[in-house]
Amino acid sequence: MKIGLLRPCPLVALWALALCLSTVSCEAQRADRAYLRGDYAKAARELQYLAEQGDAKAQFDLGLLYDTGRGVPQSNEEALKWYQMAADQGEPRAQYNLGLMYANGQGVRQDYAQAYFWSSLSAAQGNGHAMDARDFLYEKMTPEQVARAKQLVREYEKARKLDTSCQLCPLLKGKSAP
Repeated sequence: MKIGLLRPCPLVALWALALCLSTVSCEAQRADRAYLRGDYAKAARELQYLAEQGDAKAQFDLGLLYDTGRGVPQSNEEALKWYQMAADQGEPRAQYNLGLMYANGQGVRQDYAQAYFWSSLSAAQGNGHAMDARDFLYEKMTPEQVARAKQLVREYEKARKLDTSCQLCPLLKGKSAP
C-alpha cells in the first residue's frame, strides 16, 4: 500500500513545479501586458513581486519605472536600488543604466570610475550603447580615474574566477550549484 501512495509523489512534485513556473510566467506576462496598455501602476505592482523574488529582468524593469516615474513616483534612490540588484546578477541593461547614473551623478555622487566599470560589464555582454558610453567616459576620465576603473574591473574578474572555481561556494552562499 505504501508503494501506491509514494508513486504519485513525483507527479505531484512535477505538477507543483509546473504551477510555480507558470505562476512566475503569468506574473511576468501580466506585467508586460499592463505596461503595453500604458497601465504603468499595475505593471509596477506585478513587477514588484517578481523583483522581490530575485528576478533580474523584473528588477531592471522596476528600476526603469522608478527612473522614469511611470506608475510610481520618480525616485533615483529606488531606481538605483533595483538597477543595482539586477546589475549584480549580470543584467546588461541594468549595468548600463547603473553606469549612466554614476556618470550623471543621478541619485549618487558622480563617479566616472564606477560608471566606466558598469558600462564595461555591460559592453562585455555586447551592449552597443554601453560600448559607446564606456569609450566616451574613457575620454573624459583622468589617468587616476582610469586606473581606478580598471582596478575595479580586475577585482570583479578576480572575484568572479574565485567564485566559479569553488563548486561548494554557491551551496555555502545559499544558492544551488550550477
